Amino acid sequence: MGGILSSLNTSYTGLQAHQLMVDVTSNNISNASNEFYTRERVIAHPQAPLRLGELNVGTGTSVDSIQRLHDEFAFDRYTKAARDHNFYKTEFDSLREASSYFPDLQDVGIYNDLEHYFNAWKDVAKNPNNVSQKQVLVKNANVLTNDINSTKDKLLALQKMKSDELEAQVKDANRLGSQIAKINQRLNELEDRATLKQANELRDRRDELEFRLQEVLGGNVFKKNIQANNLADGRKADFDDGYTFNVGHGFNMIDGSNFHPIVLKKDDNKENLNRIYIRGYDFKDVDITDRIDEGKAGALLDLYNSGYDGTKTGKLQNYINLLDSFAKGMINATNTIYAESAAKELTGDKTSIMDFDALKDTNYKIHTGTFTLNAYNNKGSIIASKTITIGATTTMKDVVNQINANTDDNKDNNSLNDFDDFFIASYDNNTKQFSIRPKSPSNGMSVSIKDHGTNIPGALGLNRFFEGNDASTMHIARAYQRDPGSIRAHLAPVSGNFEIANMMQQLQYNKVEFYDEKSNRQEMKISDFYQYVAGSVANQTQDVKTTLDTKDAVMQAAKKEHLSISQVSVDDEMVNLIKFQSGYAANAKVITAIDRMIDTLLSIKQ
Repeated sequence: MGGILSSLNTSYTGLQAHQLMVDVTSNNISNASNEFYTRERVIAHPQAPLRLGELNVGTGTSVDSIQRLHDEFAFDRYTKAARDHNFYKTEFDSLREASSYFPDLQDVGIYNDLEHYFNAWKDVAKNPNNVSQKQVLVKNANVLTNDINSTKDKLLALQKMKSDELEAQVKDANRLGSQIAKINQRLNELEDRATLKQANELRDRRDELEFRLQEVLGGNVFKKNIQANNLADGRKADFDDGYTFNVGHGFNMIDGSNFHPIVLKKDDNKENLNRIYIRGYDFKDVDITDRIDEGKAGALLDLYNSGYDGTKTGKLQNYINLLDSFAKGMINATNTIYAESAAKELTGDKTSIMDFDALKDTNYKIHTGTFTLNAYNNKGSIIASKTITIGATTTMKDVVNQINANTDDNKDNNSLNDFDDFFIASYDNNTKQFSIRPKSPSNGMSVSIKDHGTNIPGALGLNRFFEGNDASTMHIARAYQRDPGSIRAHLAPVSGNFEIANMMQQLQYNKVEFYDEKSNRQEMKISDFYQYVAGSVANQTQDVKTTLDTKDAVMQAAKKEHLSISQVSVDDEMVNLIKFQSGYAANAKVITAIDRMIDTLLSIKQ
């Protein structure tokens, strides 16, 4: 039944409600500079009225909840935009550094070194007996190979640094994931879905952790039973009773209050680079290296991953492979020419070939075809030539047998002046070195090898000018570094012959075979292939920069949309503060009036 005390209670509910509104507004203002604080407001509605005869008399206001003004889907768009932006920002910063390793400015870089190297061969051809010219050649060759070595070393160091950086990122991701799982446990204890009672500050904290975790690791958040609340302008509230954080397109890192850590391993591959795993309920680790393709971790893997065990090859590893292809192609092409220069003997590098292996099926890029061995006397005249055939099934043992076979190489029916009468070939399965040596060294005989498409001289390292087998190990032969005067510019071992020097300087205009890590072959000039390598780095860097600019614009738009809903506006809150203060003062005045009415009533009774 209504009465003066009922009126007092009505005003009291208004006084309490406006006090709470002032408190919430004050909290909003105090957190206005926190990006991940979601502004709150009091949701209230009139209490059930009293029935007085045919009249309904209001009984005040009732507070339902303190609600976050949060749009889950706008926040999700912002999170995904930030995740993509972080991916391309990480890639661009690293690729920009990698591109600085290929400067190629005036008088700087490998391209410039190539020009000086070939010019040195040109000068040797002009004066093949001048030792000083050969010293310049050695100097220029050393500059070229040192720059190639240094460039690969820098790429390898950057690759290793990115692998180490992933360790810090994964450590941070595990810390964030563990905190989210703990918050989920607290939310289950504190919240009541039936009454829309939410732990707003915990949800703000979880949003921030989610945002940071997706920046690092990518992934997606799934929540069950997201409800619409019409009292909040029809926006979706992120109230949920089920929560999973999914990474690697199908693996749950967080399942409610359960947390599955990310694990790194790097001792299972020769490059000692980190691979990424997730640990399941059975404590077994599942390799998800190829499945992490978002956030900073995804960018780091996309940069440094070596392609080990069939995984994707990262951009830095691809540059390393291209630089190795460049070095191998130049080494083989140079040594194939230099092998035509007559020497006292031919001795190859150590290989992994057994004498019964089909040469064409090995990893040494040996092709079917022929090569010719020439034996020179001490006057520089060819006295015997023998052509060796490489077929689809030819083995090293077959090659040795062909060379040592008693054949009439000169077609003169003289069995004492053929190649096998002056030189003998051998291959040992223990040392795995191929050699052709004179039977009588005192005779002053020389031998050379001219290739017709087999790549035998370059593959086996016969009569080498460059040693090494990739961009890290490429260098001019040690014998020529010690004694530049021993460099052979001649084809035939006679004074004044400079055919090899001419062929060497001509090599810069010839097409050379280059192989990638999958043995795909390209034929290009040496300078053109190097420009292809440097251009690949520059073009990819520019493509990533263009994408980064786009992702930055998308992120700024998504951020603006999210903040327009959830961010605190100090101006708006000041207006609300004045309004709620006025409401509080009005309710207080009503209570004062009722108090006087009660005093009047009591005085009448007295």
